[in-house]
Amino acid sequence: MKEVRGYLEKGLKAWGVQLPEHGQEHLLLLIRELIHWNRSFSFTSLSRPQDLVEVFILDPLVPLALGLAIPSPLLDAGCGPGFPSLPLKIASPQLEVMAVDSSRKKINFVRHMVRLLRLKGYSPMQMRLEALLDQGKVFPTVTVRALSNKPQTLETLTHLTMPKGAIILYVGKRWSPSLLPSSFSLEGIHWYTLPFSQKERGLVRALKVH
Repeated sequence: MKEVRGYLEKGLKAWGVQLPEHGQEHLLLLIRELIHWNRSFSFTSLSRPQDLVEVFILDPLVPLALGLAIPSPLLDAGCGPGFPSLPLKIASPQLEVMAVDSSRKKINFVRHMVRLLRLKGYSPMQMRLEALLDQGKVFPTVTVRALSNKPQTLETLTHLTMPKGAIILYVGKRWSPSLLPSSFSLEGIHWYTLPFSQKERGLVRALKVH
């Protein structure tokens, strides 16, 4: 974990993100547990310390690095094993989160981290996004990472975002604004380069207009 710590410190400095007390230790613990669980559940094929830090810590924290406001509660749609919302919660303890994924093994990992880090105001839910529609829930902020290129998913999220609420998408360089449903107005695309791999990524913020 010494290498992970080194890359984490370098990355956080590059991002200019200020963490709360024990924040860095909690992020290191998150990576350690991800590595441990990955041996059994194969959440990721990544193994190099710099890749783990870049993909699972630095990329999720881009909204904070850019100074974007994230009103609570946040819906992390298709959260996988808790990304981007676990790093965002660790860095912003006041942020309330509902993290939703249909995979039991991934949500079990998220629940494990919530218990281990004693996170309050973070609710992991194993369900399909469509099930939230039946509950009539809407959110001021929705974030999507793994599913940001699926039009059907984005269309579902139009009904889970409150009027004038924001959707935040983590995208690759081939992402097109044409993927946004008509109910969202594109506010901006922030392009950035990950510090170790030099891969170009984008963060899309769009507002629900109708």
